[in-house]
Formats: sequence, C-alpha cells, structure tokens
Amino acid sequence: MKIQTNTAANSALRNMQVNSKATEQSIQRLSSGFRINRAADDAAGLALANVLRADGKALSQAQKNASQGSAMLQIMDGATQTVSTIVDRMKELATQANSANVGNQAGKLDSEFQALVGEIGRITATTQYQGTNLIDGTFGATVDTNAANSTLLATGTDVIGATLNGATAGTYTFADDGAGNVSVTVGGVTQSLLATANTTLNFDKIGISLQIGAGYVAGASDASGDIVVAGSGSSSFQVSSSGHYSSTDKISVNAVNMGTGAAGLNLTGLNLNTAGAAQTALSRIDTAIGLVNTALGNIGAAESRFDFASNNVATTLQNVQAAESTIRDADMAFEMTQFTKNNILSQAAQSMLSQANQGTQGILQLLRG
Repeated sequence: MKIQTNTAANSALRNMQVNSKATEQSIQRLSSGFRINRAADDAAGLALANVLRADGKALSQAQKNASQGSAMLQIMDGATQTVSTIVDRMKELATQANSANVGNQAGKLDSEFQALVGEIGRITATTQYQGTNLIDGTFGATVDTNAANSTLLATGTDVIGATLNGATAGTYTFADDGAGNVSVTVGGVTQSLLATANTTLNFDKIGISLQIGAGYVAGASDASGDIVVAGSGSSSFQVSSSGHYSSTDKISVNAVNMGTGAAGLNLTGLNLNTAGAAQTALSRIDTAIGLVNTALGNIGAAESRFDFASNNVATTLQNVQAAESTIRDADMAFEMTQFTKNNILSQAAQSMLSQANQGTQGILQLLRG
C-alpha cells in the first residue's frame, strides 16, 4: 500500500470535478434558457445564431416599416376620398349653373364653388405624415439647396428659400425682367408674378413657391436663376431584408397631386357666373375626377401591396426566429435530465472520494505494529 499517491482518490477527484463542471453548465443553461452562453459552448452555432438574430431584428423593423407605410397610405386614401366627394359636389354645382333654371342665383352657386376649391387647397396643404406632405405632389421630391445647382438660392437676400406644392423633379428656370416681374415657363405654361421684399411668390401653376428676402428691390435686384427639384416623384419603403436593399426589398409609392393648380387638378381660375363658364368648369372637373380616381386606384394598389408584404415578412420573421431558437435556445427537458444525472454523479464521486481516502487508514495498523 502507498500513501504518497492515492490513485483511487485521484480518480474519484477527477470524476467529481468533471461532474461538477457538467452540473454547473447545466445550471447555467437552465437559468439562462440558452444552450450557447459563450463562444466556447458552440462557436460555429453561435456565428450562425448571431446572423439569424441580426436578420430577425432587420425583419422586425421591416415589418414596422410596412405597417407604418400602410398607415400613411390610409391617410392619403382618406384625404383623397374627401377630395373626390368635394369634386363630385363641384360638378353638381356646375351642372346646376349650366341650366337656365338657375335664374339669378349663379353668384350663390359660384360662392360655394369657390369655397370648395379653397377647401381642396387646404386639405392638400395640410395632409401630412410626420411632417411630410402626402397629396400635394411633393411626396418624394425635395428642393436641392446646394447653391451650385439651385443658383437662384445663391442670390443671398433676394431669394432666401423655395418650397414645393406640386412640382416634380427637374430644373425650373426663373427670369427677372428688371422691373420686379419674376416668371417661369414649364411645359408650355408660363406664370409671372410681381416680387416685392418679404413676400412669397406662389407659382401655383408650376408647383413652386419662392420666399423673397428683405433685401430685394425691384430693378436693383435680380431674382433670376434655377431651382432644382430632386427626387423621382416617389418614395420607397424597405419591407424586407434579403440583401437586395436598393431594389426588391423596397416598395415604392408614387406621388399624388390633389392641388387645385395646373400641376394638380387644374381647378383654379374657374367660376359659375355664366353658362359658358359653367361649361368650362364641367370640362375641367371631368378631367379632375379622372385624376382623382387614378390616384385612388394607385393608393389602393399600394395599400394592398403593403398588406401582403407585411404578412409575408411576419411569416419570414417567425421562421428566422424559429431557426435561431433551434441553434441558440436550450432544450429545458433535456437539460433538466442532464442536470439530474450530473448532480447524482457529483454526489457519488464525493462519496467515492471519501471511501478512497478511508482506504489508506489501514496503513496506520501496520505502523502501530
């Protein structure tokens, strides 16, 4: 018998340490719910799970994008429906004004008609989502404020800003005749307005407003130059996360212009004071009704697409999360079984270590002689 090296005790100690480590690992997994708590647990599995987790977070945000896009379209839909109702009433008034039985009441009909034109303008200007106008034609379009491109903004105190109310992407060239008359021509349509200091020139036929500064003096200042409108007339929403971030992961929504100017429904400058004027109004209203219905069709199609995209990304997200769970999450039933086994083995190892240490006590009998 030997006392320097107790092989049985060492064996029992080693097994107890192994079992204690396994028990500790089972406790860690049971308490966290994860099979992988550190890279050493499964390095390859952790890498795969981390990619799936990142994809899941991106898909979750894409689903929110789709939901928010749908909510925005519902605002556009509601406002455009209201415009449609107003235009229907305007046609009713124009039809009445075009009949001999109107008598001397044409002025009253025109009064309501003009009020309705104004209400369409108000709705168009105030229908917004998080500060972005939705139905004035500027959705997805912005003024390029770089003075090297929008040279009209480089004049300092003459023109201090520009806003959009229906203008689409392109370059708009303004000319100052030296007497304060500022004009712009687009697509054969020319509009000229008189500029004075601290005023806003609303080129409603074109869809751009210019803010004239305090330093403008007719004849001494020059409000000539370009305004560049950037954008494609649409805005895109990312509703997936497949890696095609600039193309198929996105849905585009086209701009809608329900404004009363020539760039929109072209309802300004009309009246119902005479039968001839009412006939002109009816002709333009018919065109406007077609534009409104086209806009409603486009909005409805986009809403339907967002709904399907939201449902699809929800299914994809569920499957990605399930795949991550398969790799990362602990099987609680299995881990509980392992914990019970390792706990029993640890207790057995402790008992055997005690027995192995007792086995050397026989040497004392030999020493006593």
